[in-house]
Amino acid sequence: MEQQVYTAKDFSTLLDITKATLLKMEAEGELPQPRVNDGARIYFPHDISAYLQILGKEPLVTQKRRQIFLNFKGGTGKTSISAFYAFRLAQLGMQVLLIDLDPQGHLTQCLGIDPDSFDATLYNVLIERADIRDVIMDTEMKNLKLIPANLDLSPVELALTSMNAREQRLRKSLAGIQDAYDVIVMDASPSIGLLNLNGILACNELFVPVLADFLSYHGLKILFETLATIEEDFDFIFDNIYIFLNNYNASHNICLRAKEALEEHYSGYLMKTMIRQDVKIAEAASMGVPITQYAPKNRGSSDINDFIKEIFPNLPIVF
Repeated sequence: MEQQVYTAKDFSTLLDITKATLLKMEAEGELPQPRVNDGARIYFPHDISAYLQILGKEPLVTQKRRQIFLNFKGGTGKTSISAFYAFRLAQLGMQVLLIDLDPQGHLTQCLGIDPDSFDATLYNVLIERADIRDVIMDTEMKNLKLIPANLDLSPVELALTSMNAREQRLRKSLAGIQDAYDVIVMDASPSIGLLNLNGILACNELFVPVLADFLSYHGLKILFETLATIEEDFDFIFDNIYIFLNNYNASHNICLRAKEALEEHYSGYLMKTMIRQDVKIAEAASMGVPITQYAPKNRGSSDINDFIKEIFPNLPIVF
């Protein structure tokens, strides 16, 4: 993962103004002077919010969002997609916090961070009452932060069992910092336990990646039954639930039939955007590089952009 740098042309597009307007306002002192590298103006994603405020434009988001990627079936590719999605939001200027809820630390690794390179995880926050700010890591992107995970997080389920308000501890820990981020994105392990329940109750939106097969389709039934129980027990309901097809190949008959079944039974939740089968996604994840940096012109990057556009329809995107 590398720091994103924009040209004046791309930066002006993200601000929804022309390049000529950007340069004119800089020359007249109405906008900050940009950094210069080898004689060329360069701009960074973390500057976008400040520029929008100076321009008197709407912020990138008007409502803070807390989102969790979850599926009880493993192997759906949710970790790589959640990492690439969050990174792309940061590229586009949002203040983003990623939270790894899986002791395997795969989300952490997708960002190119060694799981053995840090000492604190959510275990220290939820069990030892550490300040959540103390476990937030910087990344190469100034506006993308991470709460990482490794095997030190493993005992958290057992430790939570005997604690008071054990299901709400993450929500309460986030209360003091969540307004600093436009989006908080969590990646959960493929199971239902106290840690994932903490994640669910701390979020207001759910993303469910589904492979185009009937095992994934059956898994949705179990997921929605579990959500119904959580709704009843905790008086909780998500503002939005998004189901999306991942690793989709329209040339496979089983994919087409699974898609038809999802459209028939889950049409109210199914996203129009599908993440198509693309070997570059797996390659990028294995190398710890987001797909929009590893292969920005590939269909995996295009699908992530379409995915974001469906969730944030007013967000300017440069390709």
